[in-house]
Amino acid sequence: MIVNTLRFGEIEIDESKIIEMPDGMLGFTDRRFVILSPDNQEYFFWLQSLDSPELAFVVTDPASFFHNYEVKLTSEEYEKIKLEPDSEVIILAVVTMASEVPKITLNLQGPVVVNPNLMLAKQIVLEEGKYMSKHPLFSTVNMSSPQDEETVLAPSLEKITTICCNH
Repeated sequence: MIVNTLRFGEIEIDESKIIEMPDGMLGFTDRRFVILSPDNQEYFFWLQSLDSPELAFVVTDPASFFHNYEVKLTSEEYEKIKLEPDSEVIILAVVTMASEVPKITLNLQGPVVVNPNLMLAKQIVLEEGKYMSKHPLFSTVNMSSPQDEETVLAPSLEKITTICCNH
């Protein structure tokens, strides 16, 4: 399938990589997205709308930066994206980029939960007050040795790349 995007021009995507979001992203009506890794970045991806060429969000795996990050879904949320309690999920956080690195933030309060088996997703709002919508990305990065970082980061990032459209 050929798709026009504002940032990446015309790209070809595998239709099996299309993520359906019945409720869209909060504040947007678009329902079909793909995850792109145009430069094969390690940590950052683009959640590109297939409905609006200009709509794309920078996303990442929040657990790559915040090792204790956890998302608890309600039964309604499980049902919405057809998850079983032991199903594999991919959690994405929207990144707000900034010209100064210390000002880059993650929306930890509104993660996108993806069912990679059915390619269904939902952006949820965590109500506990434990996380912020503009959490500084580099405030608590684990600055441990690269070996430790790889051990923690590799499994969840690998999941994202399985549903990613590289071009």
